[in-house]
Amino acid sequence: MKLHQQYLLLHSQLGDTSEHSITLADLAILLDCTHRNTLTIVKKMVALGWIDWHAQRGRGRRSMLSLLIPADQIAAEYMMQAMNRRELQEAADQVRAFSNSMSMQHVLNQWLLGYSGHHTESGSNNEPIDTLRLPLRQQLHALDPLYINLLAESFVTSHVYDGLVQRDEHGEIMACLAHTWDVSGDRQTWIFHLRKGVYFHNGKPLTASDVVYTFERLQSTERRTLYREVMQQVHSVESLNPLTVRFHLKKPQELFLSFLTTSRAVIVTPISDADKEITPTNLIQSMPKPVGTGPFKVTAWDHHLCRLEAYPAYFQGRALIDRVDILQIPWSTSVEKVDENQELESTKHVESPFFHLVHNPSKTASEAWTQASSGVTVTKLLTCNTQKTGPLSDPGVRAYLKQCIVQVQEKVPNWPLHQEYKPESCEHSLGPSPYDEPIALHIATIPQYRLDAEWLALALEQSGFLCTIRTGSMEQFKGDWRLESDLILFSLIQDRDVELRRYDLFATLSEHLEHQSQKLVQHRLESIAASPYATERSQALSEIEEYLIHEHLMFILSQKPVETAYLPTVRGMSFNSQGWVNLRHIWFPSEKL
Repeated sequence: MKLHQQYLLLHSQLGDTSEHSITLADLAILLDCTHRNTLTIVKKMVALGWIDWHAQRGRGRRSMLSLLIPADQIAAEYMMQAMNRRELQEAADQVRAFSNSMSMQHVLNQWLLGYSGHHTESGSNNEPIDTLRLPLRQQLHALDPLYINLLAESFVTSHVYDGLVQRDEHGEIMACLAHTWDVSGDRQTWIFHLRKGVYFHNGKPLTASDVVYTFERLQSTERRTLYREVMQQVHSVESLNPLTVRFHLKKPQELFLSFLTTSRAVIVTPISDADKEITPTNLIQSMPKPVGTGPFKVTAWDHHLCRLEAYPAYFQGRALIDRVDILQIPWSTSVEKVDENQELESTKHVESPFFHLVHNPSKTASEAWTQASSGVTVTKLLTCNTQKTGPLSDPGVRAYLKQCIVQVQEKVPNWPLHQEYKPESCEHSLGPSPYDEPIALHIATIPQYRLDAEWLALALEQSGFLCTIRTGSMEQFKGDWRLESDLILFSLIQDRDVELRRYDLFATLSEHLEHQSQKLVQHRLESIAASPYATERSQALSEIEEYLIHEHLMFILSQKPVETAYLPTVRGMSFNSQGWVNLRHIWFPSEKL
C-alpha cells in the first residue's frame, strides 16, 4: 500500500480530530501491517511533515498522533503521482470519498494547468517532440466509428480517420479522400474518384475496396447507429476500379453527401479481429487499435491514455504538432461531457483549462483568455411518448404540462440548472391542478441527465404531477427501452451538420408519436430527403418543429451556445464541423516577441 493511501486510511479511521491517543499496536491493526513496518510508515510521515508523533515507551502505552495535512490535499497529491504512473483509475477509486472536496479539486486543477498543455520532450534520438497533453473527463470506450457513442470519441476519431468528403470551417462540403465526385440526373447514383497516394497508418494504400468494406459493414450491423435513416437508403456500393467507387441509392436522398462528412462514414480498412462481435463491457480490450488515413495515428490506448502521433505521410500535409496525449481525468473539472448522438452535460466546478483551451468558459475567466464561438448550439429537449397509452395521449394534459414548464422557466431563469440539486429552488406556487388526481408520469433519460430529470420532477410535483425517473445506458436509450416511459429527456447538438442533425432528430422522435402524428412527420421527412433545394429542406424541418411544439409533443427546455476560450500561446485555431478544435493546425511558438 502506498504512503498516500495509508495516510488516507488513517484519516478515514480516526476522523478529523487534531490529536489522537493511540498505541503502535492499534496503528498496526489500522494499517494492516507489522509492528516494524508501522514504525517505518510513521517515520516517513513525520519526515514529510504529515503527522506529529509523540511516542510513549512501554508495551500498551498510548502515544499522541496528530494529522497535520488535510486529507483532500494528500488525495490530490496521490492523484498527481498516479497520473505519471498511469494508475489514475486505481487512485480515483482510493480517493473517491474526497472527490467532491472543492479544495482537492482546486489543487488538482491548478496542478493540471501546469501538467497539461504544450510541452517539449526529448525523443529516442534526443530530438525535440512537441507534445500537447489534453485532459478529458470522459472515458474513451471506443475509437471504432461503428461503436462510438460520445462526442469525445468522435473528436478523437475525426483526427484518426477521413471520409470521402469533409466540411471546411464555413460548413461547405469539400473533397477529402475523394478528389471529386459525380451524381446522376435522378440523384440516385453517386460516383467518387479517390485520390492516389493515400495510405492507412499500417502502410496499406487506400483503394475502392476499403470504401466498399466500410459501407457494407455499416449496412450489415444491427447496431442503431447515428444517421441510420440516411444510411438505410444505400442500395448498393461497388468498386468500379481501384480508385473509383459507385453508390446506388434506393431513392433520392439529398442528405447523403452530408452524411458522408460525418464520423459515422469515415473510411476504415479490414484489420485482424475488426469484424468480431464487440461486447458492451471492456470495449478497449475487445477492440484492435484503430487504423485510419487521418493526420494522427493511435500509438497507445488504454483506460488512462490515448496517444496520437502525427502521421508523416498524411496526404493533406503533416500536423504541426508531433504528439497529443489524451488523458483520462477521473475527477470533476469544468470541461464539458458530450454525447456524440445528442447528449451534453456540464459540470460546474472549479475552472480548469482544457489544454490551453476550455469549452464553455465561465464568465469570470481571466482576461488573458480569448473567447471564440465554435458554431455549435446545444438544445435540451423534453418529448412526449404518445405511442404509449397514458396521460399524455390526452392533448389537454400535454397543454397543461407545457403551461407548467413555461411558468417554471419564467420563475427560475436559466432553467434547467446545471448545479447541485437544490429542492428549495422549486418551492413556488403555480396554482392548483385542474385534475382531481395526481398525474403519474415516467421520465426516461441517461445518467448524465439524472439531475435535470430530478429537478424537473420536483418542479412538476408542485402542479399535480407525480414523476418517476428511469435512467439507462446509451445503448438502451437508442433502442425501444425509452418507449416504456411517458417523457424522454435528451438534447440535440446543432453543429455545422445542423440539417442532418435535425433530420435525424425528427426521424428518431417520430418513433415516439401516435400513428397520425408519426405519419405526418415521416411524410415531411420523405419530402425533405427528395428536395434538392436547401431552403425548401430548412423550411420543412422548421415546419416539423413548429408542429411538434404546437401539439405539445416536444418542449425546448434550454438553448446554449458552445464557446471555446484559449490562451494567446495557442496558434492555428480552427474548428471542425462538430465544434471541436482541429488539432492538425494547432501549434505553439517557441519564442515570444
